Amino acid sequence: MIRRTLFSILILAAALLAQDQSDWHREFPAFKIAGNLYYVGTADLAVYLIHTPQGNILINSDYEQDLPLIRASIEKLGFKYKDTKILLISHAHGDHDAATGVIRKETDAKLMVMEPDVAEEQSTARGRPGAHVDRTLHAAISSSSVAPS
Repeated sequence: MIRRTLFSILILAAALLAQDQSDWHREFPAFKIAGNLYYVGTADLAVYLIHTPQGNILINSDYEQDLPLIRASIEKLGFKYKDTKILLISHAHGDHDAATGVIRKETDAKLMVMEPDVAEEQSTARGRPGAHVDRTLHAAISSSSVAPS
């Protein structure tokens, strides 16, 4: 009885996990959010493009298999993928940064990440991007943004 219950729980968990990731790699139309900010990600993994006269800033990279969709979204908006000058990563998880190394090689963009994520971005372990970090970003906390105690 316990085995059957555990097996049922595992099957249900696997089904839920698969359902959660079903839209990760599905195409989603690129669109303008506001001003010079655009959505160029997949149906469930966010990638943002900020267009500037000096070049594009890409926020997140998703998985390598998503790069053709990201490139196509950028081009459909009338911008050039190769004009990506800065690549920012929200945080060091594969669904946000796995293609970072490829994007750097293809565009020569400068990779900028928060200090706690530097080691993960530069790691060459399986599933990690192995990308050189060009600039380490640090969180700035001002006294005006801290609530009084």
